[in-house]
Amino acid sequence: MNTITMKLLKSVTLVAGALAVGGPALALDYNGYFRGLAGSNSSKGGPTCFQMTGTLAKYRLGNECQVYGEFWMGQEVAKTDDGASFSGNIMFYFNNANVSSEVDTVGLSQVYAQGDKIPEFNGASLWAGRKYYKREALGPNDFFYWNGQGFGGGMEDMRVGDNLKFSYAWLRRDKLIATTTGGGGSRAAIGAPAVGALAENGSNSASRHDFQLRGIPTNPNGSLELGLSYIAKDAKGSDDYPERMLHSGYGVTVQHRQTGILGDGWNKLALQYGVGPGTGGNDAGIGSIGNLTDSKDIRRYRVVEGAYAQFTPRLGAELVAIYQKDTGYTAAQTVIGRAENKVWTSLGGHLVYGFTQHIKLGADLGFDTVKPENGATRRMTKLTIAPTISSGPRLSARPDLRLFYTYAKWNDAAREAADFANAGSALSSTGAFGRATSGSMVGIQVEAWF
Repeated sequence: MNTITMKLLKSVTLVAGALAVGGPALALDYNGYFRGLAGSNSSKGGPTCFQMTGTLAKYRLGNECQVYGEFWMGQEVAKTDDGASFSGNIMFYFNNANVSSEVDTVGLSQVYAQGDKIPEFNGASLWAGRKYYKREALGPNDFFYWNGQGFGGGMEDMRVGDNLKFSYAWLRRDKLIATTTGGGGSRAAIGAPAVGALAENGSNSASRHDFQLRGIPTNPNGSLELGLSYIAKDAKGSDDYPERMLHSGYGVTVQHRQTGILGDGWNKLALQYGVGPGTGGNDAGIGSIGNLTDSKDIRRYRVVEGAYAQFTPRLGAELVAIYQKDTGYTAAQTVIGRAENKVWTSLGGHLVYGFTQHIKLGADLGFDTVKPENGATRRMTKLTIAPTISSGPRLSARPDLRLFYTYAKWNDAAREAADFANAGSALSSTGAFGRATSGSMVGIQVEAWF
């Protein structure tokens, strides 16, 4: 473990201690999540995970090669007679992107203060800081298609009438990281040209204004949720990207949510549309701040369908369907795997059957296709079978201790795209499987939340 990691973990311990003793009458709340995988691929190498170039997600079971964890702590620090409460909250994350690597990353993914049930705002919450804000995802492939996280502040879930809840957030994107000047010391830095993040700030500074209205009744246990995210560029430009090359944009989401399916089951159908930076770029969330160099000609259309049901106490399933179309890139802007006119479709699911209270079998099957405007269609199929020891037979029961076998098959077009965009990855000819168009991995995986 490197020195930076040790220092940050020590900081986590100190902060936790401070929160625990900060208010003698108020309890510390905490929760966490972590996963890890160890495996061997069919070419007699280490763990090798499968994702096709041009997709924004991959099917997760037996296919996440990193060690990753998130650890959240929060404490109510004040509660008033009118029912309002105020808290401080932090979340640290740990990420080892490759289990064979000794390079660890520890960071602060959330740090915010929040006031809940504020009477002056009709019961809304007010917050400021860095927060996972009203995120929507699909579990089998961890696809965060509607994602409001960022640094800023806002008002969340203000009651409007009997059913509606209105939220507004102002979120920033700018890389003002003061690491930066040329020169060897503070005096030498005075007047020196900025480098690194400060130099780039002239072409990436923007605000996101996020408006959401949720809870519009439609049918029994069903409601509509509406979102508008406006990306306002305020960048002055830089030598590489003058102001005339930078743009504002927007993203729109309309989602229907059905709850109460066989108990805690649900269905989500989302229609999304993004323009310019509002497409999100390489961020999966439409409406997230994407590339400010993307003009209004660049558009993203998306349909997302997700469902979950626990059919019996022992049988549960999650289903995923995605259709996404990207248009408007010129030949000069096209970068395979990142910026290209294409249609991405994905269909898959996750099935769990509990044989006993603690022995269950998980299965994961996913099909992805990417059809570029020019070029052959890429295809990949991924299958995982995972006998599991768990705390319970339900799909959502954790911890899970899994043995797994993962098999993936792809076509030549997928391999060629990987050679261009992600050399050395599983699908590329310079990866573990060479010019083969299939590969597999066996191993163990742990996943827990608490």
